[in-house]
Amino acid sequence: MKRTHVSSLNPRKIPAQARSAATMDAILQAATQVLLASGFENMSTTRIAERAGVSVGSFYQYFPNKRALLAALVHRHVAEVAARAERACRTAHGATIREMCGTIVDAFIDAKTERADLSRALYLPAAVAGGAAIVRAQSDRVRHAVTAMLETASDASFEQPNLLSLVLVTAVVGPMQAVLEMGATPELISGLRKQLTALCVGYLVQAAVH
Repeated sequence: MKRTHVSSLNPRKIPAQARSAATMDAILQAATQVLLASGFENMSTTRIAERAGVSVGSFYQYFPNKRALLAALVHRHVAEVAARAERACRTAHGATIREMCGTIVDAFIDAKTERADLSRALYLPAAVAGGAAIVRAQSDRVRHAVTAMLETASDASFEQPNLLSLVLVTAVVGPMQAVLEMGATPELISGLRKQLTALCVGYLVQAAVH
């Protein structure tokens, strides 16, 4: 039963050609537009197919059901955030603790708030579409990138950088979600940057082995 449940969330057709990839992208873009315009409860495969300019039959060639489509939306969004965090970590190799913390906090906040409306809109669908597993897998990517970054710090060394990265990533994700739910105003975002950076710097300074 569990194996069937997991497979039902996977795309039915993996695009191997440019045309197929364009069709899948059009479906995902249309689904995003319908989700933002009408909300999760009012999403339907018919409306999504119409917005994408494809037949409902074509939709089902790519996704077996709406939950699989939602899982793909969540995966694409979370993977984009993770990729930006990874790139930021690579740019901070050899930097100081403070520079590293500022870089990763800025990258994560920028990625989540660039499409704050989508980040908020995907919160409920993520729970329906197995989002916990998706987020966990992408968080692992970020943790590995943070660990590799910490190992190059120019002003400190750490005994358990992998554990430190777990704490740091977890500490950043929770407050970011709370601020998104509160509306993510410029004032809140500015304050969040300062507070998260201070939190991360203080934690790493305390954990550092000089």
